[in-house]
Amino acid sequence: MLNYITEDQLEKLREHLIVPLAISDILSHDLEVEPDMQYGLHMALSEIDPDSALLAIAICASDIAQKNMMASPIAAGLAREANNIIEDYGPTWLHHYNRGPMSPNEFEAVLDTVPEDLEAMADLLDALGADLEENLNASTILSNLLSIQARAHMEIADYILAEIAFEKASKESAESGDKSTMPTKELIDMDAYKGNNIVLFPGTKH
Repeated sequence: MLNYITEDQLEKLREHLIVPLAISDILSHDLEVEPDMQYGLHMALSEIDPDSALLAIAICASDIAQKNMMASPIAAGLAREANNIIEDYGPTWLHHYNRGPMSPNEFEAVLDTVPEDLEAMADLLDALGADLEENLNASTILSNLLSIQARAHMEIADYILAEIAFEKASKESAESGDKSTMPTKELIDMDAYKGNNIVLFPGTKH
């Protein structure tokens, strides 16, 4: 049960993030997750920023866990972790969705914990998927799909944080005039992670 976010806020998150609505519909009606449907969900998740993806994945994971409480002991742990993430990130996400961009410092503070939370989601979803593997149903397929996206966004979030750290170090070196402390940077091809356009936290430009 969510304690720090209202049902109205949760429904707004579902509507804005879209993917949780689709997955809730699949679970509610026991629909088969056809390949084209899987592709659409992958695309929808891959086109949003890591913190938005984390929230979407957590809401979906909570729904999957609730549906499988009797089938897997891992479901309770997944639900607990997912609900904690929704409570931690949901109100801030909605605030900036409705009122505009946050400052760079606020954005960095929010993103700082995203990689580890995405990894926790991926690990628990993998565990649930393995537990349900004998019954190759929608929950198993969706758990695996969400895990893949969580790990992909974890890499993206790590990259963005590394870019922020590099820019800070470069600025400090330039201001101090000490070129010997100028950081070096390894080039990373972001196309390997997602599309050419990276849309960050709602209203935030990087």
